[in-house]
Amino acid sequence: MAQKNFTKVGIICFLSIILLSPMLLSTTAQNSGPTVVGEWPLDQIKPSDAGTITPDTTGVNAGILAGKIEPVLVEGKYDKALKFNGENTVYVPINFVVGFPPMSQPLYMPISQNLDIQKQIHISAWIYVPSLKNAPYNNIVVKCTHPDQACDWQNTIRILGLSIRAGTPENGEQYVEGALSGYVVTDSGGFNEIVTTESIPFNQWIKVEFRRDAIGMHLYLNGDEQNTNVIHGVKNPSGNILNGTEYYFGHDSFATIDNIKITDISPANTTENALDIGPNIMIATIAVAIIFAAAWILRRAIQLWIIRPKV
Repeated sequence: MAQKNFTKVGIICFLSIILLSPMLLSTTAQNSGPTVVGEWPLDQIKPSDAGTITPDTTGVNAGILAGKIEPVLVEGKYDKALKFNGENTVYVPINFVVGFPPMSQPLYMPISQNLDIQKQIHISAWIYVPSLKNAPYNNIVVKCTHPDQACDWQNTIRILGLSIRAGTPENGEQYVEGALSGYVVTDSGGFNEIVTTESIPFNQWIKVEFRRDAIGMHLYLNGDEQNTNVIHGVKNPSGNILNGTEYYFGHDSFATIDNIKITDISPANTTENALDIGPNIMIATIAVAIIFAAAWILRRAIQLWIIRPKV
């Protein structure tokens, strides 16, 4: 009976190694590379429980029209587009700030966290700009956060954006009025902004793009990368882009905007999560076999010593 029990234990141990071997398997967590997290054609508006919305083609991040007079549909670069009057916007929530009960730190409830791209991002849009509003940033796309539960626009912090610079430069800034601007705030690099050395063309449809990748920040006009100057921070800031609470499209802008797209361009990567199955499962199997054999030999030796004739 003891021999049978011992054999059963050995078999169970061996089978356990086989069954647990997936835990030793080298698994890879892959990012599939460039992923469109939101694309807003801005060619239709419709009512919803949240108010008037403009759909996102991914079906995840609908934009909510806001303002005393909401943006209106006009002829666009492709089909229709939304025209902004400098006092309205499209709002896309990322995290909802809970304001009750009062807390020492704001509590954020996730809504569309896929918009919180932290490493490499590409923003593009078609715009038609007849003139500039007298505001430092005529926003095309801006990502913001609220540092408290009041959620006042005056206390909103810009984290990421593609804008047109206008108005009077402040704090030693130097830029041409009408320059295209791209900026990020990172957890270790602070606020970083680049601007084009020339103004955008007015009264015509142009494609504008902002890209933050592994080698820095870039601005494009009609597909061509533009010469830029750094007016805050550095061109290639370190760290991750801070998380935010919402995006705004067209805020403080007289632009007509068409087909906004936000893409996560972080490269595909693999992460080793465990040990490699090949050598390790072989080592484990050999170890179990050696232990099992040694135990059997030891047991057999004890048996022979006990039952051998005494002299």
